[in-house]
Parts: sequence; structure tokens; C-alpha cells
Amino acid sequence: MASPGHVFPMVGISLELARRGHEVAFATSGKFSDLLQEQGLRRIPLGSRDGESFHLETWWEPTSIALQSGHIHFAVEEFHPDVLIGGQLTYGPIIMAEVLSLPVAILGFAAYLFPGTDEEVSNEADDRASWRLKSMLESFYRARKFLRLPDASSERAAGHLLGDLFLLQSVPELEPRATGMPQRVHCVGSCLWEPARPDEQLLNWLDDTRDIGPIIYVQHGRLFHLGTFWSTIVDCLGGTNIRVVASVGRMGGDEVVRSPSNFFVRDHVPQGQVLPLATAVIGTANTTAVLGALSYGLPLLLLPGGGEQLEVAAACERAGVAKLLDPETVTPDSFRATLSQIGKSGEFRASAQKIRSKFMKINGHSRASDLLESLAKRGVSRGARGDMGISGHVHPCGGS
Repeated sequence: MASPGHVFPMVGISLELARRGHEVAFATSGKFSDLLQEQGLRRIPLGSRDGESFHLETWWEPTSIALQSGHIHFAVEEFHPDVLIGGQLTYGPIIMAEVLSLPVAILGFAAYLFPGTDEEVSNEADDRASWRLKSMLESFYRARKFLRLPDASSERAAGHLLGDLFLLQSVPELEPRATGMPQRVHCVGSCLWEPARPDEQLLNWLDDTRDIGPIIYVQHGRLFHLGTFWSTIVDCLGGTNIRVVASVGRMGGDEVVRSPSNFFVRDHVPQGQVLPLATAVIGTANTTAVLGALSYGLPLLLLPGGGEQLEVAAACERAGVAKLLDPETVTPDSFRATLSQIGKSGEFRASAQKIRSKFMKINGHSRASDLLESLAKRGVSRGARGDMGISGHVHPCGGS
């Protein structure tokens, strides 16, 4: 099942496309039906007997990909789009674009996850990128075999997973592989979006605690097999004059979430209501939280675990906007010392402000829409029939 951090950027792009006069439709989880309706966007259900067809937890399994592909096929027959748009680890749009002779665009994370040619990238990062590509291609090929599709040529390698257009949510100054990426990959800045619905409880809490002290935003994403570092945050910041606003819905693990009196904790927090007031961000280096922090020029303390987190965190560290800690070995002492270093040193904030200026020069929704319009024009000869559509979406692995 998709999460807000996966669907919201697609909504932001869709609203810009709609503003330009294009028709847009979604094939996604039913839990977003009300949200999409509020924004004037159409969700196409999974036939007359609607059900969940986008499963975040099993994105790599052939049966999940087949169900997702079926939903997209139904949506295409209903909507007749010019372009399909999917998330980076979503195979349904890629597969159905081939089957139906449609161009497909992929919305990526805040870091390029596949092998590149930039010599400044460490060998360890190159090894991870090569392993990731091999693993993802194996899942992709298994899904194709399950769907009884012809064998895909191995010559294209990463090209299978990049679609016809790949929208990387970053800027060249943050992306170490910027000079070594395929031509179809474009940095589009941030595509963050949130509904304009104020969280009254959050606003009231912020107002009631305004005299306590500074605010730190915490986004604790999933750390896969590494457990959580929530207890470290509580031990270090609980009962202090620091206000902590935390989003923990994707944290995972069996740990009971303790909430000291100076903490505001929810499964999902609208970060756009917190970040303008915050002084720093603590997180697992998920794309949504990192892009949010950099959009406001905030330094980060990152404890990455897996998925895109390792590459996003490494990019932030290279840019001087973040300090990294290992979630497996972090201690209260190391956590306090690192957080203090970020707070006292003006270098991290200055670097974050510099990267913020780079993001501000790019309107992500507008830039992505420009590229999608160009893709639609190039795709006319491949069977396009009249509308631009987001016909498949889930952003399955490592999202916030």
C-alpha cells in the first residue's frame, strides 16, 4: 500500500499538469480516494469490484506486480493516456507501457541509485549501486516471466528500470553521479506537495509550547532489519527544553513509542507545518524528509538503514548539510555530541542554505511537467490517444 510520502509528489505534478489543461487520472490505493477527489483528480478503481492493488510491503513479488499491472491495464482502457507515470521501484507502469506501446516516466528519489561513472563516488557506493541494479533486474525479470512476457534484452541493463524519462528529485550540486547518468535522467529539484489542511492539534501544541524552546523535526522511517533508534531520541531529548515533533508511522519494529511531554508524536505529521519553525531535522534519510529539510535550509542528523537512505545520506554528508550516525551502534552520548555539533557549528546551516538556494531555482512540479509534455509529444507515434495521465502509481521501497 502506498504512503502519503509516495503519492503526494505525484499529486503536486498532476495539479500542475491539470493547470496546463491536461487530464490526469490515478490508479492507486483506494485510501487516497478522498484526497484525490478533494484536489479534483480522478482515481480509476480496480474494475467494478475495487480492491487494493498496490502493496508497499511486497513490491518485488511477481504476484503483486501482476495485480498492479492489471489495475494499470484497466485504467489505460478506461482513460486512454498519452503517458504513464510511476514510482522508481514500480514495475507495473514499465511493463504495461511496453505491452501497450506507451511512453513511461519514472519519478525517482533524492539520489540516483544505479551505477554511474563519477570517479568521486566511493567504491562502497559503486558496489551498492551494482548490487541494487542486479537485484532489481532479477525481480523485474521474474515478474516478466510470471506474466509470460518475452525475455528482456540484458543489453539495456538499468534502462529497463528508468523508463523513457526518469525524474530525479535532486539538483546537480547534491548528486555525485550528475555527470555520469543516462541522458533520460533529469534533475527536477523537489516535487514535494502536501494538502492544504492544517493539523489543528499540531498547531495548538506548537502554540501551547511556544515558550519552551527550539523545535527539532524527527522523521523515523523504516530501518528494515536494524530495529529503531527511538529510545535514543527519547533518552536524549525527553524532558529537555527542546520541542520534538515526530512522524513515526513508517518506523516499524515492535518498540512501544514513548512520548515525553515535550514531544508531539503522530504516525504522519504534515512536515510543511513544522519545518518553517524548526532548527534541525533528525531522520533516516528518506527522500521526503531530506527534501523538506533542504527546502528550508535546515541541517540534518541522519541515521540511514537501507533502501534509498544510504545514498541520500551520503549525498547530504558530501554536501556538508548533514552528520551521519550508524543506527546499529549509536549511543546516547554519540547522539548528543553529534546533535550538539550540528547545532553549534554554523557550517552545516550555511551549507544547507546554499543547497536550498539551488532547489529554489527549480520549480519541481513545473520542471517535471515540462519534461512530461515533451515525452507525450515524442510518444504520439507510439499509440497515444488524447490525454496525459498518471495511470499507475506506487513508490514502494524505502519511502518516508
